[in-house]
Amino acid sequence: MSVPGVSGGTMAIILGIYDKLISSISNFLKDIKGNILFLFKVCLGAGVGIGTLSFLIKWLLEKFPLPISFFFLGAVIGGIPALYKKTKATSLKISSGVYFLLGLLIVISIGFIPVGNIDVTTGSGIGYYIMLLVTGIIIALALVLPGISTSHMLLVLGMYDAMITAITEFNIVYIGILGIATLIGVFLITKPLEWTMNKFPHQTYCMIIGFVLGSTSEIFREKILPSIPANADVKWWILSVIMSVAAFILGCYAIGSLSKYSND
Repeated sequence: MSVPGVSGGTMAIILGIYDKLISSISNFLKDIKGNILFLFKVCLGAGVGIGTLSFLIKWLLEKFPLPISFFFLGAVIGGIPALYKKTKATSLKISSGVYFLLGLLIVISIGFIPVGNIDVTTGSGIGYYIMLLVTGIIIALALVLPGISTSHMLLVLGMYDAMITAITEFNIVYIGILGIATLIGVFLITKPLEWTMNKFPHQTYCMIIGFVLGSTSEIFREKILPSIPANADVKWWILSVIMSVAAFILGCYAIGSLSKYSND
């Protein structure tokens, strides 16, 4: 979730906790104790992961942008077989392709929303907090829907740098306000999403596969292409291609290995 282009929702599906995560939020009052325990464990792990890996990921992307970006690209694409199993399809249909293309186009379109034209990091009064609530709902959509990068939505809203700074400087007030707004957004979104997944599982997961594959365009646009120097020589290309291919295969293998334990 800390890397632009990589979806936390996709990882949740591959790890086999996505349906449980959606259900525990949308049906929170039906088993308050059990749902609180499950969500606490997930949120604790997410908090530790973001708090510790933000520094490591930032350093890796600065030092080895190309192979690390290909590793994440492999991680995203390597999760497609696990997603396809969720469609419960016995054979491909024309409608499957239509929903897939729809999801693909939605995410690619989101990727072309201009970054920096919107800024909700400053302000005061009721209007500012209303904007934070709206921002929380937008972030919640990105959190809940696989393939839509939370980090990219933060970039579009002009909040990515502010959020990374708030995390690294432990700005509890800023993180807390946005966190509450996001939590409200999650509760508003999960109920209709769960209904859609239960009522139309094939169509929903075909569209989700489109979301996930569409998200790879952002990795290319934001991370891979800017990492290629204009004056790259043959030696650079040979070394970079070897490292990138190895990183891509490693990313696919890592996610493929994790998906085998999704039923545990």
